[in-house]
Amino acid sequence: MSWVSVKLKDCCEVVGGATPKRDIPKYWASPDFPWITPKDVSNLDGPILEDAPEYISEAGYENSATRMLPKGSVLVTSRAPIGNIAIAGRDMCTNQGFKSLIPGPDVDGLYLYYCMKANSERLKTLGNGATFKEVSKKIVEDFEIPLPPLSEQKRIAAILDKADAIRRKRQQAIHLTNEFLRAVFLDMFGDPVTNLNGWEVKKIGDVCGYIVPGRDKPKSFTGSVPWITTSEISHLGVTLKSAQFMGLTEGEISEVRARVVPKNSVVMTCVGDLGVVSVAGEDMVVNQQLHAFLPSESVVPAFIMYALSFQKDYMVKMASNTTVPYMNKTVCNSVPVILPAYSLQKKFGELVVRVMGVKAAFTKFSGEPMFEALSKKAFSGQL
Repeated sequence: MSWVSVKLKDCCEVVGGATPKRDIPKYWASPDFPWITPKDVSNLDGPILEDAPEYISEAGYENSATRMLPKGSVLVTSRAPIGNIAIAGRDMCTNQGFKSLIPGPDVDGLYLYYCMKANSERLKTLGNGATFKEVSKKIVEDFEIPLPPLSEQKRIAAILDKADAIRRKRQQAIHLTNEFLRAVFLDMFGDPVTNLNGWEVKKIGDVCGYIVPGRDKPKSFTGSVPWITTSEISHLGVTLKSAQFMGLTEGEISEVRARVVPKNSVVMTCVGDLGVVSVAGEDMVVNQQLHAFLPSESVVPAFIMYALSFQKDYMVKMASNTTVPYMNKTVCNSVPVILPAYSLQKKFGELVVRVMGVKAAFTKFSGEPMFEALSKKAFSGQL
């Protein structure tokens, strides 16, 4: 089935936002108008943004270029970052980081939301700017989307909304497994930072071997040993090959003088978002933004992974801050870890294995691939 493609300006009103002057207190003195920024929609659980964390006064509204968007408008971030999408759960206004959409009479708001979500990567490619990318109002107005009849829009939106709700529930279940294990760790060992239980404390480099990746990136990926970057790391989980698998041969590994990180090592980010940790589920090669610890026979990998996860503040404090935070080899190996009896570590590790089995089942059927495939079919007229 083929549908007509229309420009957003022909089916919606595209509305920008603005920020009242921060140095004029009366613009922010009373909570008259809900006012949002891109960060308010960055980690939204579901389509609806119910309210705003910040309000501006009537004077602030009248003396800025922001506009009140009616409930049901589709909020589209146009910079920092581009392409985060939400639906306004009430009348609200935005800062200049949005080019939001007020649906016309022939457009279903929920359909528009899922359509813009499905096309957010395409919108990002249209951004311009040196310091940060931004899409202009004209770019958004000229952005084309498929627009079937209204009844078909509503049917598609209902199907995608149900599938999205299932996906979110499974993601919540995955999050709860992480919270459960963190709570068990604290119950068994206490907070490793304050260490009120008085466990022996050592530098991680004194109880584990380590591998520092080389700086050279392989030129080809034609083998079976996974090449792992920060985006593939499963925090507080087991990292395996990614869906977009890239693997190396022995020759490709040798060419860049890389070392293979053995299965059951603990891998940790040392650049950018510090302290993302995972257990290697198989032999792998990692890039230079990761640091690998090789646990000795006196420590349990799952225990070490969780113990390190509590030391993020230490990592941030000790990191070098240039463009992004960075921990060198010495800092990585200096992170303190508590060392309770091996029998207790093993008990915790066995529990982690059992819970990870449940988590793996949730992850396998998380609905992410299914939802993406469903969206692709929906907006190509195949649903």
